[in-house]
Amino acid sequence: MDNIDNLPDGPLSDDPEENLRMENELLRLKLKAELGGESYSSGGLNPEIENEFLKNVMAFEHNFATAKPAKVYDLAGKPDFKKADDLNDEEIETELEKITDLLSEKNIEVYFGDGYDSRTQYCFITEELFEHETTFMPMPGMTTCFDYEEFHPNHKKAIENNTEKFLKAWLERDIEACDWEIAHQAILPDRKVLSKADVLKQIEIIFEAFTSFTDEKHEIFDIGFDMDAGMGHAEGGIRYRGVLENGETIPFGGAFKLYFSYDREYWSIVYMVLPGFKYF
Repeated sequence: MDNIDNLPDGPLSDDPEENLRMENELLRLKLKAELGGESYSSGGLNPEIENEFLKNVMAFEHNFATAKPAKVYDLAGKPDFKKADDLNDEEIETELEKITDLLSEKNIEVYFGDGYDSRTQYCFITEELFEHETTFMPMPGMTTCFDYEEFHPNHKKAIENNTEKFLKAWLERDIEACDWEIAHQAILPDRKVLSKADVLKQIEIIFEAFTSFTDEKHEIFDIGFDMDAGMGHAEGGIRYRGVLENGETIPFGGAFKLYFSYDREYWSIVYMVLPGFKYF
């Protein structure tokens, strides 16, 4: 370990492929020794790709460890830009394209979800993001990403999205996708508490009773949340058919209501009323 601070300048072996494997092993040891990484295994990559991967990780970790906070505006090269108040809607479109292209050239990307107009995007980038300080420095081959909704959370949209993701997972009988949307604990009306594993097991038993769910239609009628309580809900109507192994179908339909809790900046389902599901 004492001799891995600097990799040798010359080849480690006469065999180029073996040389790469040995260099990759040294890079892994170096990452572990210097930066505390337990494992930087890159799976079944060939040695050349793995070598590039490990070098990128090393460069990123060193950059992050030594970086001092800097404004995004400075990282973007202090570009000239026009104030949003001085631009009409048509000009905003043009200037937004210019500023996003410039950021992209600096390996900086800004993600906006659906429903945000060009003026909102331009104002956010030039008036807020440019003033934001970060230690994530743009690097060749790597992109620094910013998400508008991390700065301005849209809780109603998040609950709607997570409701749609859960219903999709339910109708596709995808237990792993359901796992993402279920909270660590379920709280029933009688105050009984179930673990996530218990809830997923109950869902899995229902899924195993059918070969598929078909003829689906659903609609969300209402979404609400209370940030002080950290609770939210989505309710609506749904109908679908469960197909049995013998080809027979069982219709399910009616109102649904999903109750959410807000934990670690994510809305997860803590209790649900859903046709076709029941807590055992």
